[in-house]
Amino acid sequence: MKKTLAIIALAAPTLAGTKPAVAPAPAPAPAPVVSPWAVELGAGFNKAAKSPFHSGKDWFGPQKKVNTWSWDLTGVYHLDENNALTLRLGYAYGNRQQEELVRIITNTWSLMPGYRYTYALNDKWSAFAGANVGLVSFAWLDKEVLGNIHKSGWGFGYSAEIGVRYAVCPNWDAFVAYHFSGDTASPRHIVTRNGQSTSIRPKKQNFHGVRIGVGYTF
Repeated sequence: MKKTLAIIALAAPTLAGTKPAVAPAPAPAPAPVVSPWAVELGAGFNKAAKSPFHSGKDWFGPQKKVNTWSWDLTGVYHLDENNALTLRLGYAYGNRQQEELVRIITNTWSLMPGYRYTYALNDKWSAFAGANVGLVSFAWLDKEVLGNIHKSGWGFGYSAEIGVRYAVCPNWDAFVAYHFSGDTASPRHIVTRNGQSTSIRPKKQNFHGVRIGVGYTF
């Protein structure tokens, strides 16, 4: 018994200086990963700045401008919170009666890469500006009672836009923008009448319009 008490007495100073073990603090949770990829679905109305054809040799009388409705699917890759690269597949359709028996119909397909800059106004609203350039396939149809004239061709396309975006929720947003677009496609058709040949070539068009739509971030 005396031996046990002696051992306890000798160990007491050592035990008194021992600090209790402290559990390590939990590691902070990793920040959520923000995907750089997004996709947009847009639609627009585009007001033509020019009449559809060059008047020549009395082939065409007074002409009405052919406005278009457009739709597009745009892929977006965010380089950072302000800068992004885009790739847009677009389609525009125009249809307007020119005279009682003449109707002009246009179809335009485009594939254009581009760049966009976005500036956050607050946690919901942001402003953006962007531009795209690429290839355009343009077709025109002169639809008449006595027959139709149809031609198509390729050209260079361009567009620029400036607008605002509203974050509906973390993944979805809605946007509206002023949109300027145009192309250089002008497929020509040769018509021979009374032994004389007439070249029919549409004007290189440009448009002022509005583009609205929704975006989704993956």
